[in-house]
Amino acid sequence: MPKKCPPGVICLENVTLVSILVVLGIVIYFVYLYLIKPTLLANNNKFHIFNAPATMNPLASISARHDPFNDPYSPPLKQNGYYHPRDSSDVRGIPVNVSTRGVEQEFQQMGILTTLSGNNLILPLMGRRSVTGRDKFEYYAISNTGSVNTKLPISVNGKSCSREYGCDDMSNGDNIYVQGYNDVFQVTMYENDTFRYIPHL
Repeated sequence: MPKKCPPGVICLENVTLVSILVVLGIVIYFVYLYLIKPTLLANNNKFHIFNAPATMNPLASISARHDPFNDPYSPPLKQNGYYHPRDSSDVRGIPVNVSTRGVEQEFQQMGILTTLSGNNLILPLMGRRSVTGRDKFEYYAISNTGSVNTKLPISVNGKSCSREYGCDDMSNGDNIYVQGYNDVFQVTMYENDTFRYIPHL
């Protein structure tokens, strides 16, 4: 005897329910295959290139700039400090050509040179401490009269200041010889910059 459904209730057998779900799944698959998937592929072929504008932090201090020589806002101060570089954690191997007498400082502008002949020629005096813990410095001047800035050796009392051992520390009013100009120049040294630290480390 077949099963009877009570009045007002829809009765489905298991086979009928499974058949309806299979047909509904096939319809959803074809809708996705022919309607939704082509629009997704069409949208993926569009490339959006966003160029972020280059911004400069207006709050960046002068000491955070990388090239104080060409920075017109950098004051004429020489840094007389000794700084340990951070470990680069380079995993490629053992470091080579490491200085055995401390970390070498970078060259910086330490003052200016003015000619004594009165032709208003001013040259930047570049220098660095040659050996950590000693008052020996390596110096050179930069010619700024041509289209190419040329580095010129400096001599003090016949001794070249461009060699490994350098010269004694210069002071205001010292007279030096700049090769290339064949003239005597007077030294004006910048004041020393003060030490700074990050208090939150």
